[in-house]
Amino acid sequence: MTTTTRQPVTARQREIYDWIVARYAETRCGIGMRELAAAMGCTSPSAMYSGLRTLEKRGYITRTPGRANSILPIPEDTDAD
Repeated sequence: MTTTTRQPVTARQREIYDWIVARYAETRCGIGMRELAAAMGCTSPSAMYSGLRTLEKRGYITRTPGRANSILPIPEDTDAD
């Protein structure tokens, strides 16, 4: 198995990722932009787009464009090969 190291993210982006992971563990459902924005204290879902794009590019989350509730965490690799 190939292990890849994720690029670092800001403290705020890590806070967002950690919330996504916790929420997904609780509900086992994808997260929507409005739910995430409200949880992070943003008045508009569009305020979350930049951070989410970064998390997606760096391998922390996956999203399906045009689909509601499509934000899913990508688990961190815990294998110690």
